[in-house]
Order: sequence, then structure tokens, then C-alpha cells
Amino acid sequence: MGWVIAPQASAEFVDSMGRVLDVYRRPLDARRPVVCMDETPRQLIGQTREPIPAAPGQPEREDCEYRRLGTCEINVMVRQCLNRRIADIETVRREVAAWQAHRDQLHATVNRQFTTDTARVKLRRLYPSIAV
Repeated sequence: MGWVIAPQASAEFVDSMGRVLDVYRRPLDARRPVVCMDETPRQLIGQTREPIPAAPGQPEREDCEYRRLGTCEINVMVRQCLNRRIADIETVRREVAAWQAHRDQLHATVNRQFTTDTARVKLRRLYPSIAV
């Protein structure tokens, strides 16, 4: 199967993404789980005026003016083929720690695939105990 990647992407990115997508196609193997991690930035906003409540035949109405409350980063970890997402950072940290302990018991190695070097740096920043 061929993968469609934006034409403006660099050759390095296309190569890295191809390796990541190949990992996704591996058959499910309990001894070698595939765990995917991603993040997205979000702007936090608040109301400047109270919304007008919904009424029969009329949805709730909000003013388009807003107050900026900062930004955050949402992290998610997805386990292959288990239809389960883990979004809160404390659960992600516990899952990673449990997975690392299990990996260490098996004396197993980890094969990490990153789409970009920036992703590698972010993982190192979020989880300093993980050697990447």
C-alpha cells in the first residue's frame, strides 16, 4: 500500500514517516506492543460576556469576543489495536513507567521511530528518564 504525504514535505520527513507507518502495519504482538504518542497545542479561551441560554427553537448564543487564557499542550498515548486512548499526563506517565518496568524484566530493547527530530526532543523533554 502506498502512503500519501504532502508534496512539500522534505525527503527526510517522508523517509521517517514511512518507517513510522510501516510500524503501524505490523501484526499485533503482545510481546512487542506498539505504543503511539502524539501531542497538539491548544489555545485556552474564556467568555467576556455571559452566553444567552438556549430557548425553544433557539440554540445557546455566545459573543464572538473572547479572553485569552494562555495555551496548553494535549498529550495522548494510543496502544495499537486496543481502541483505547490515554490523554491525561499522569496516566501516561504511570503507563510508561509500568511498560518500562515490564520491558526491563524481559531485558528487551525498544525500537523508537520518530517522524521528526523535534518529536525526539519533545519526548526527551516530557520524559527525561526515557533514553532516546
